[in-house]
Amino acid sequence: MISSTISRLIFFGGRYLSLLFVAKILGPDGTGFLLAIAIVEFFRIVFDYGLENSVLARSHQQKGGEARKFLRNKGVFRLLATLIGQVVTTGVVALLCLKNDAPIALPLIASLQFTCLMGFGYFQAHLQTDHAGGMATLIRPLVFAVLMQGVLLVFAYHEIVPIWLGTIFFETMALIACALVVRQFRRQSVSHVATARVFTSGFDLAALRNVFIHIAPLGNVALIGVAYTHFDALAVSWVTGGALLAQYLIYQRLASAPLMFFSTVASVNIARLSEARASMEELSRKLIRFRGLAYTAGAASGATLAVISPWVSSFFQLKDISPILLGLQCLMLAIQISNGFHAAFLIALHESVQLWGVARNNSLLAAVLIPLGAWRLEAVGIALALCMVNLFCAAQYFRLFHKSVFFGRRHAEQ
Repeated sequence: MISSTISRLIFFGGRYLSLLFVAKILGPDGTGFLLAIAIVEFFRIVFDYGLENSVLARSHQQKGGEARKFLRNKGVFRLLATLIGQVVTTGVVALLCLKNDAPIALPLIASLQFTCLMGFGYFQAHLQTDHAGGMATLIRPLVFAVLMQGVLLVFAYHEIVPIWLGTIFFETMALIACALVVRQFRRQSVSHVATARVFTSGFDLAALRNVFIHIAPLGNVALIGVAYTHFDALAVSWVTGGALLAQYLIYQRLASAPLMFFSTVASVNIARLSEARASMEELSRKLIRFRGLAYTAGAASGATLAVISPWVSSFFQLKDISPILLGLQCLMLAIQISNGFHAAFLIALHESVQLWGVARNNSLLAAVLIPLGAWRLEAVGIALALCMVNLFCAAQYFRLFHKSVFFGRRHAEQ
């Protein structure tokens, strides 16, 4: 678990710092770049369709012929989703470039970013669950990628190399490194070599449909959840601009750092919690620590974002900071982190039906509150609406959390 957490944090941390540094170099064009990246991350979740979480929860591990079919076709499913998502992402970013007079190179950058994120997410999920020691092996090449990216960005800052190269270099290197590590471990495994031979036997539409049906519960949750948790940047860009849009996007990117960090911690624990289901005593013990970490992490992250606000506004030369908008973004960060831990717990217990119910209820509330907030208060209204939706989500997770533990204890006693 430690190596999985470290390697994922190196990737997301390196990417996070790289994006902020690129935005700093771009200056006024940095807002358009960050908006394009937000769109990429939006569609990455949509077209992932829950496959990564399905792999992490070990729900892909089946028996016999069904296992071979699933293993053969989930890669094909991922490839098709990547190709379709790449076209959609490129098109949407291109339309926004035309609307906002942004650099036309952004669609190409978004397309490459999308492909690299889809590929890396898929490979690293298999390294965590199928290849013991795989994530530890990935640490060294990721550190090398971070160092190379840092050198490249310094060159870009001094106009020695074009800045667009720094926007895709790190993600490309990380994807290649992860793919090579997976290939190395598959060669060492006799079972994976055998299934790789099956993969070359042809395209099986029925097995591909089986993959879709198998991951549909988590996929549907991802689709409906992304509608209100990652739609905000796009919505704000349509209702406002200038200082408020810049503030919203920059603080959203800053908030993504602790959100990414603790999402990584939560997702890495999915496999451990899934394995602990056999022993209610062990599961309860892990859940106590898991829950305490969730609330502590959320509160500390929201408070930290508020404290560093003066430094952030000075560094990015932000003017007319809205304290109300800042406070709402800090609150939203704290709630989203705790919600991420509770969602990971339900995924580990294979409670996809419960997650679907939560996401459905959240989307209905968001469909009412977000348009109303945008109409009355623009960016501040959207942030307020999302805070209310996330509080509603937290209340549902809190109820399901205790319900699952209660019924699990009663079952163990019987």
